[in-house]
Amino acid sequence: MRELFETLNENIKKHDEIIIMTHARPDLDGMGSALAFSKIVTSMKKKNYIVFPKEKVDRSLDKAFKLLSENAIEFEFKSEEEIINGKHNKPLLVILDTQKPELVESDKVLDFINDKIVIDHHIGSLDTIDDTIYKYSDANKSSIVEVMAEYLNYLDLKIEPLIMTVLLSGMVVDTSSFNIKTTARTFEMAAYLAKNGADFVLIQDLLKEPREEMVKRYSFISNSEEVVPDVLMCKMDDKIHGNVDIALLAKELLKFEDIKASFAIGKLSNRIVGVSARSMGNVNVGEIMKKIGGGGHLTDAAAQIKDKSIDEVESELKKVIKEVIK
Repeated sequence: MRELFETLNENIKKHDEIIIMTHARPDLDGMGSALAFSKIVTSMKKKNYIVFPKEKVDRSLDKAFKLLSENAIEFEFKSEEEIINGKHNKPLLVILDTQKPELVESDKVLDFINDKIVIDHHIGSLDTIDDTIYKYSDANKSSIVEVMAEYLNYLDLKIEPLIMTVLLSGMVVDTSSFNIKTTARTFEMAAYLAKNGADFVLIQDLLKEPREEMVKRYSFISNSEEVVPDVLMCKMDDKIHGNVDIALLAKELLKFEDIKASFAIGKLSNRIVGVSARSMGNVNVGEIMKKIGGGGHLTDAAAQIKDKSIDEVESELKKVIKEVIK
């Protein structure tokens, strides 16, 4: 990862302003990493702004923002209008936790700034942000938090323990409490965050869910369907959900006895339907996701399908599952 960090250092020094953006409807991984990256850029004496989220629907992230405010830990946010209408001198846009143009917080900011760096850990597809100075994408990383922890460690930079807590919270969510998408390095970086102040008790409080949200998720699960023996599929409603919500459903389905693979389907935006897939290793969900335009690994895969309804994606996915799993 030295190449990534050296490229970031070089480009931060080369540009006068750094604008940081994650995906729309941000979560603890994307926005937590944006906060840490802002601290890194500030330590290099460079002006930086985080693109203000139009929608803050992640309750845990909202709690984190309140805690940061109560502890006088402040960041400079700017709306897309302020960025586009403002005067800028040699700006650099750093995009975290997505490489798909449809999923960024602001497509206007994406088009407005020429110099871009993308850092992502999701499975790539044909439709990605390509006009970049540099792109880093590693689907073996548990989260962008893991990358930011590596960067902080590389720089030997100490930041506030509360931000370390937010970062570790993002890692806990993205790994389903370290049950999936983990490597030895994931645990090393979790230990690094804990050693530098991340509070596990506070993490539990941040991640507590309202009862109605858990009830809603289990209502989706109760309507799941066994497409073929030992393979469950769950379709969410017609509302827009986050990547984390869809992935969490797939993870929950895999907990049932004798279930070898699970699939969850939900809307990520008005134009994009997301599919999250998990398996115990008996079923290659990466192969199945590839057939519908996504990709991934044997046990962990996903797809994002544009301009199809959730019912159309469900029908197509059922067909592919039945073809692959005979």
